[in-house]
Order: sequence, then structure tokens, then C-alpha cells
Amino acid sequence: MKLKPYLLILLGLVVFNQVSAQQDLDNQLLRINRQIDSIVQVKTKQFKAELEYINRQLENKAISPAEAEAQKKQLAQQFAEELDYAIYKLTGDLKRASKGRSVIDSVVNRETAYHIRRVRLYRKAYYDKDRHKNKHTFAYVFLSAGLNNVLDRDKVESLEFSPYGYIQSRYFEVGMDWKTDMLHQKAFLVYGFSFVWHTLKPTGNRYHILDNDTVKIVEHTYDLERSKLRHIWLKLPLSLELNFPDAKRGHLHLSAGIFGKFRLTTKQKLTYYANGDSHDEVIKNDYSMPNFAYGLTGAVGGTDWSVYANYDLTPLFKNSRMHLISVGVKWRL
Repeated sequence: MKLKPYLLILLGLVVFNQVSAQQDLDNQLLRINRQIDSIVQVKTKQFKAELEYINRQLENKAISPAEAEAQKKQLAQQFAEELDYAIYKLTGDLKRASKGRSVIDSVVNRETAYHIRRVRLYRKAYYDKDRHKNKHTFAYVFLSAGLNNVLDRDKVESLEFSPYGYIQSRYFEVGMDWKTDMLHQKAFLVYGFSFVWHTLKPTGNRYHILDNDTVKIVEHTYDLERSKLRHIWLKLPLSLELNFPDAKRGHLHLSAGIFGKFRLTTKQKLTYYANGDSHDEVIKNDYSMPNFAYGLTGAVGGTDWSVYANYDLTPLFKNSRMHLISVGVKWRL
């Protein structure tokens, strides 16, 4: 089958257009690459010159060591901001020119790419701009997991006599937080919601019963393979988070606040052997748990993780002196 002349012409135009477009893209990438190299060289020379000036002032005792250190930190911060802003704009042009393809490491030479990564790490440590784009309020999904137990009459020493196993009583949490900048990325108001699964496992061969609106933990008639009380809550936290930038490890943060939570469901799961057979029981009951509880929360951690603790001010059960305490690790996704 022979192609008609106008089809050959059309095919030739398409091929020519593709080749021409690729050449334009290559030229544009090369131009942007040269601009990035030039910016890095100029800014680096300026930084070194100003740093040498501060060192000369220190040697001539025109400024104190403390003043010199403060000026160096301010100079480094200003240098990172200016270099970051210039490179960030050009790498944005680079992505648009390549139609979204990852070309920075392949087109930009290794030295420049190294500078870009270092500056972005510096920016993430001090301002977290890469992730949050300088937004006043931003959101993230988080996961947390850990251990929970109970305190009797708010006394820490009561953990020694807790009716629940330390390792077997666990919790899992998934939710979403919003952070609102309150003080130039140094203090944030954190709020959101989450779903929390608490599991309490009694020690020994015991399980929970409800006796006249009072929860008791008693021995089971048969040998228990499993005895767990699981309760699920909708949690609404509110915290104040303080950030402490660190150029090497990202930022460190401390937070403290309160939370309220609504109970969604409570059930007890039992597995035991009777007459040579295994039996599974799922008992749905509120076990005199309150429908609403509140408490205190605190955390310490890094950029995307934290170790935190929750303490329920509301008793775990009605007519009870036990208060739930949870300790775990939280990951921001």
C-alpha cells in the first residue's frame, strides 16, 4: 500500500515538529542550568566575602565573639534565603520546561544539584517551605501507635499494681491535624480529629464483668487464651506547639494541650477452651464507660515524628478511680 503524497508531507511535518520541540527544550534547559550555576557562584562569593569581613572585625576586636557568632548566623540565614528563592524560581521554570519530568539531577551538574539539595535541607530545617509553601495554615495526616494502661487515683506508682498487662495493652490512632502559624513559624496552634483504638488486656486468667453499673475484673471459669477490652473513640485535640529550628536535624518541637473524645463503641473479646473445644465470644457493652471524656496531652519530637503522652482526666469507668494513660510515637505523613 502506497502512502499518498499529502500523508508523507503530514508525517514529515510531525517529525520535524517533534525534533524542533526537543531542541527548544534542550536549549531552554541548558540556559536555565547556566543561570543556576551563575547564581550559585555569585552568591557563594558574596557570602565568603562578608564572612571574611566579620572574621577581620573579630580579629581587630571591633566586635565580641558573641556578636560575631550572631552576625554569622544572620548572614547564613540571609544567604540561604536569597539563594533558595533564586534557585526555587529557576527549578520551577525547569520543571515547566520539561513538562513535569524530573530533570534537575540529570541536566544540572552534580555540584549545582548538591547546592540545591543543601539549600532545600536548610530551608526545611528553618522554615519548612518545601512542604508547606509558607502557608499560614496547613494540614497533614498522621498515624500513631503505642501502649496504654491505667493510673489509680492519679498516682504513677499505681502502675505497679495495674490490673492490665504493660505490653499487651496497646492503642492505634489515625487522623488529620491542622497547624496554624501563630508566631513566624515558631509557634503553632494544632487542632484536628482522629480515631483511636484502645485495647486493655487484664493480667492472669481474668475478664471484665458489669455488676450493678460497676465494672469488675474477675477470674474466668475456663482457661482464657484471649481476653481484651477494646474501645474506639473519636478524638478532638487542641495543642500549642513550639518549634526550635535545627539546621542538621530539621526542627525540634514541644507541644502541650487538651483533648476531648466521644466513645463510638466498646466490646470485649474472649477466647477460651471448654470441653476440648475453642470458643470465641464478642460481648458488646458500654461497661459503664462515659460517652464523652477529656484529658491532657503533650509531645516532644522532630520534623515529622514525635513521642507523646495522653492522660484522661475522666475516669475510665463510672464508679471507678482508674484513669487511662497512653504513651506512643506519632508519624506525620
